[in-house]
Amino acid sequence: MRNTRFAIAAILISALPAIGFAQQEAGSEKDAFARFSQSFPELCYGLEDSAAAEYYANESWDLSWEPEYSDTPQTATLYKFFCGSGAYNVNHMYYLETEYEGLVPVAFATPQFDVVYENDDFEGAVLDMPMTGYGTQLLLTNSEFDPDSMTITSHALWRGLGDAFSAGTWTFDEGQFVLIRYEVDAQYDGEANPETLVRFK
Repeated sequence: MRNTRFAIAAILISALPAIGFAQQEAGSEKDAFARFSQSFPELCYGLEDSAAAEYYANESWDLSWEPEYSDTPQTATLYKFFCGSGAYNVNHMYYLETEYEGLVPVAFATPQFDVVYENDDFEGAVLDMPMTGYGTQLLLTNSEFDPDSMTITSHALWRGLGDAFSAGTWTFDEGQFVLIRYEVDAQYDGEANPETLVRFK
């Protein structure tokens, strides 16, 4: 049995159905980025790489939604901050700023799992991939935010060929990001054949 949590950790070295959204003002984004960079200077080693940081520019969106319990719209700002890159993976951290909670990093729910390879050889056939629970992560790899569907997706490559990977989708539900889909292709066979571990929608 081969526990894949170490593989995910190696990769990491790996909203909101809005009624309206817009780019946040530059001043607020700079303030948020300053707090972010001071909070995670070791985890986000890529902050010192000015060329990479300029290429992967930080982004922000103003968001609004109407909760079921009130007719008063709620608002928030979503920030996406560059947090390092490698040969084929780029890491970002997301922050959400609201009136009541202030500026906080978003922790994304992720399934924990083991991969059982034939003869305990990671290049062999995958015999089983049982889930062992759920965890959270602050960094997402090769992620994108879609303002239309209000979802954030990630696609973390386990190697440059891209035949082995883990991919997640999180969407907003009642003020928080919720995991709705997670797929894993643990087979190093040159093809993309993911297995769905989690699917709620």
